[in-house]
Amino acid sequence: MGTVLRIKFRTVFITVFCLSVIVLILFNSAASSNGITSGLEYSARLLIPSLFPFMVISSFIIRSGVSDIAGSIFSPVTRFLFRLPKAASSAVFLSFIGGFPVGAKCVRLLYDEDKITEAQAEQMMLFCVCSGPAFLITGVGVLMLGNIQAGIILYLSQVSSGIILGIISGLIYSENEIVNEKKNRHNRKKSIINEFILSCSDGAGAIIQLTAMVVFFSMFISVMEQTEFPVLFCRFLMAFGFEYPEADCVFNIILEVTGACKKICSGGCPLWLLAFASGFGGLCVHFQIFSVLGDIKISRVKFIAFRFVNACLSSAFVYILCRFYNPVSETFSLIGGGEAELTSTTFAGAVGLVIMCMIFVLSLKKSELSRTLFRRQHRI
Repeated sequence: MGTVLRIKFRTVFITVFCLSVIVLILFNSAASSNGITSGLEYSARLLIPSLFPFMVISSFIIRSGVSDIAGSIFSPVTRFLFRLPKAASSAVFLSFIGGFPVGAKCVRLLYDEDKITEAQAEQMMLFCVCSGPAFLITGVGVLMLGNIQAGIILYLSQVSSGIILGIISGLIYSENEIVNEKKNRHNRKKSIINEFILSCSDGAGAIIQLTAMVVFFSMFISVMEQTEFPVLFCRFLMAFGFEYPEADCVFNIILEVTGACKKICSGGCPLWLLAFASGFGGLCVHFQIFSVLGDIKISRVKFIAFRFVNACLSSAFVYILCRFYNPVSETFSLIGGGEAELTSTTFAGAVGLVIMCMIFVLSLKKSELSRTLFRRQHRI
């Protein structure tokens, strides 16, 4: 009875939420349009150029079997620090240099290849979630702050926090240390060309999904800012001791990290708040990761809790370091007081890349369907 009531309550809540969002969009169409445009710009100028190559390369490393070789080299470190099998070594490394969705994509591929168990996948997702150097050093440090040292500090705080959480997760999941690493080894000979094409398909699909999530959350934030909710939420936080610049950014931090970083940079907030925002990631990133993992069962409460701890550790690292060496002034703003160009790539070119990704994925699916129908006809 209780389960039925929970399902009905969830259905009613989702229905009311969706209808409310539709009404807000209809009454704030200009804000909705601006949010969509802003989300497309974020994706085209920063996220796609910095993440798409890593998406393809990380997928190819695992599909082609290179991860097994890398695992043999780094397996002592992986086993000692994180108590994970050697196959996870390359995924851990790529998650720290590739950016948020790359770690989840690697975990998904390792699980599909039967190289890790479901419990190990859950363990890895507690710490293999990191803002990459392309976003923090180039995007935030150089282009938003105009200070590469600040970007390096932000990135080092992410890596340090991730290693600490990896060690803690290894202690929590200590029973996963002994694993049958010969489980379901694939003996089929792999074609490098086919594996590369599939890796490109993986990267294209992930980028399309990532862009869609960023655009929607950017639109949602823009529409919500037309209401009184962000202001009321800010006042609520200030009633508990938060100061205005920080409290005004929390709503964006909870939802979407890219827009949050831009608002923090333009709002005169301290550097540790940027570390907190990039360490938490925002619900937009969390939903992307849950989608990539698919049917892999992980504790979402535990995942979000570790994201919050990661944010706290990262911000503490930056706060302490800035007590001795502060690469930026107490407050800062975007270069020149205007919009920062996030990369040298053109907006039209990046949009074209998204369209080509969509065509590529659809063509592969069509080709796969044709092969399936061909096999069935021949069987008949």
